Amino acid sequence: MIEQCPFCGNKHLTAKTARYMHQHGEQLLIVEGVPCLECDFCGEQYFEIGVLKRIEANHREIVEHRREPARYVSVAIEAFDSAR
Repeated sequence: MIEQCPFCGNKHLTAKTARYMHQHGEQLLIVEGVPCLECDFCGEQYFEIGVLKRIEANHREIVEHRREPARYVSVAIEAFDSAR
């Protein structure tokens, strides 16, 4: 994995778990507890490609009804109104 944050150049990255959102068409999957490295300065998160491919494959299985997610949640969506 990386040794320096490509975004800000900081060399202090911490192994953490994070919430990751993956969109497939109109379907959104929220995955909790995803391992990543997080920059201690800017907070940018970096994920291993194998982890992301696994999330993508799991989401595809859910969309194709070959697998059930742990749970469903209701999410509100609103367009940004710059006049407010």
